[in-house]
Amino acid sequence: MRLRLPNITSIILAWVIVMIGMCPPRTAQAKSKPPSLAILPFVAQQRSQRGLARRMRFAVGKKMSRNGHFRRVSDHQVDMMINALQIPWRRHVAASDIKKVISTLAVDQAVMGFVNHRRLTLQLYTHGKLVRTVAGTIPPDNTSPRLAVESLLTRLDNIPFHHVSEQQVNLTNPIYQHLFKVRPNLVPDAHFRLAAENGGRAKDWSVFLLKEDYHPPYLGNQQAANLPSDRVAIVNQSVADGGRPHAKGKCLMMRMGLGVAQNNGLAAESTWIPVKQGDRYRVSVSYCGNGPRVRVFVKGFAYWPDQFSRAGDLASQRRELYRAQLLPVMTKPKWKTTEMDFEPQSVKSQAKKYLIKWVRIDLFIYLNKGDAFFRDIQLKDITPGKHGG
Repeated sequence: MRLRLPNITSIILAWVIVMIGMCPPRTAQAKSKPPSLAILPFVAQQRSQRGLARRMRFAVGKKMSRNGHFRRVSDHQVDMMINALQIPWRRHVAASDIKKVISTLAVDQAVMGFVNHRRLTLQLYTHGKLVRTVAGTIPPDNTSPRLAVESLLTRLDNIPFHHVSEQQVNLTNPIYQHLFKVRPNLVPDAHFRLAAENGGRAKDWSVFLLKEDYHPPYLGNQQAANLPSDRVAIVNQSVADGGRPHAKGKCLMMRMGLGVAQNNGLAAESTWIPVKQGDRYRVSVSYCGNGPRVRVFVKGFAYWPDQFSRAGDLASQRRELYRAQLLPVMTKPKWKTTEMDFEPQSVKSQAKKYLIKWVRIDLFIYLNKGDAFFRDIQLKDITPGKHGG
């Protein structure tokens, strides 16, 4: 299917302006910029899979650009370029057309994808040359595609997504139980109070959806009741408890529509939390809601600056090398708590050079539409004989 816009001349002129803004004259500082990346529109081999192809394009782009290692050209700008070049983007896109788009975009890397039933094939281009092709099966719609996408990207471009085995906390060990009780909580704004106290936003938490990235605002009860779908906010706990006035405190509210629930899901992440590689930690999250499935991730980052890192921008100098995940749970009206113990480790071959120094807690909901609420987010070092206790 060809992407169409009515006025090709105006598109070309607009694109020239965009490219001028994106491509300033080369200077000595240009080397500090991360490599540029374009995610080309994924092509579905069957008409019924076009929606799936769009979702996979978004998922791949989000995963590759999340940690700041790439300077990504927006999907909208890529689509404008294809329209301006009048290239038909149908089931069988010619390799020469793909290279023409990449050359015109003048990006360092580009990813192209093809969806055939539930088979996803990814192609990686570096400086216009096809360097690697990988393929894998996308799980069914009632399962999060995140792990399958991460596996493909690890094979495609050596992007590390190190996972530990899914496991719940061992509640029978009295030593860990005691240490979890007495050790300090490492999560900033674990009870979501700061946004309400300051009358603004929860700056220690970020929301990710499509191209949006924002700190959730504090909303009163009436505003919370009218919260649009696919939005996140800090609300009074009485909102989660059915309006009962005795409910005190604040919580994080995530409202998700069916489209997002069955595609990419909705995520809210903590800020970076300092940790020590090899120590034992316990994460605990309380949740309730009316249907969305919850999955809690703990993502570990190492200090790994390279030629693309930017001075003064610590985010661009971190690299995700570890991920732990709690077993998925369904939200229900009554508050429940899910927990997990983990020991952050980087990839073994890199353990001595690249230590995990920070983690981020990722609250992720998917599968079913509805509201999910979170409170009392805890992360504690429960290593025996350390840090007191």
